[in-house]
Amino acid sequence: MKILEQFQKAPHLLLAISTGFGQAFSIAGTALIVSLSLLYLVWTQRGWVQPLRGAIIAVTPMMVTLVVKVIVNRSRPGTSLGNLEDDPSFPSGHVAASISCVALLFLIMQLRHVRESSRGNRYFLRLAVSVILMLIPVMTAVSRLILGVHYPSDVVASLILNALLAASMGVITQQEIMAGPLH
Repeated sequence: MKILEQFQKAPHLLLAISTGFGQAFSIAGTALIVSLSLLYLVWTQRGWVQPLRGAIIAVTPMMVTLVVKVIVNRSRPGTSLGNLEDDPSFPSGHVAASISCVALLFLIMQLRHVRESSRGNRYFLRLAVSVILMLIPVMTAVSRLILGVHYPSDVVASLILNALLAASMGVITQQEIMAGPLH
């Protein structure tokens, strides 16, 4: 609880930024980001293989998080900034949503890199975008602590579990695609 109290002493700007992360990776925000990303894949890719792959990569972490939340049913911390008693705390759904969105954006970036590999090397641009994308779930996790709506173990567990899930789904779906056409 001492860690939560320290985060809650954050300046008002950090509280506003944290609220923004909460809104971006809410159900509506995540649905918008995932939908637009999948529409982009449908528009730019021939066939449904990559959009289907993107949907699997994006949905799996969120679904597993929902199941774990129901099973564990951990109450949220009772703080002055956040007390959502009806929604289980463990693991963090906002962190799961941010990882789902980032994993989908990594897929798009990977497909663009393959398609544009003949246009020159944009290594440093891809590296910068990758670092920024990897920081989004971490910043979302910190925002959940600043707002006092999660325990540190909620966000750490969500970061680890969902990063592994998203990466695994990416590898599994790539292997299925390499094995043969999906029609």
